[in-house]
Amino acid sequence: MKMNLKNTKINQGIAACCVVFALAGAAPAQDTTRLSQDEHITYSLVSAAAADTIRNNCRYLNARIFLALRKAKQLEKYAMGLGFSKKQIGAFIGSKKERKRIEDATRAYLVENGVVEDNEATYCSLGRAEIKNGSLIGQLLWSW
Repeated sequence: MKMNLKNTKINQGIAACCVVFALAGAAPAQDTTRLSQDEHITYSLVSAAAADTIRNNCRYLNARIFLALRKAKQLEKYAMGLGFSKKQIGAFIGSKKERKRIEDATRAYLVENGVVEDNEATYCSLGRAEIKNGSLIGQLLWSW
């Protein structure tokens, strides 16, 4: 399945990494500014979205689903350790503004690292490089 970098929402990647967050459900608007400013949370969400986009555009790479779920749970615990409730985390993940911020950051990361829309080889190349480097993106992917 090809993913259009211009028009595709990268919400699948966010959801894949943060399925545990989503289970918290919708919550009223709350101050989640610290969550959006936290480098670890942003890095984790962008990495999950990038890994998902890469695997959806490179037929030779797949997701490590159970690892992604474990990482999502760890990220939830991290956010709760910052003092946020599951409702606040759910509100953060469900925020259109935050989703757009993560989508934009993911799109920028992919382009900055050589991904060319509709060019499977560029997605595969980046994915394999991430696997080789042992980055979070690489940890969430596997190659066959």
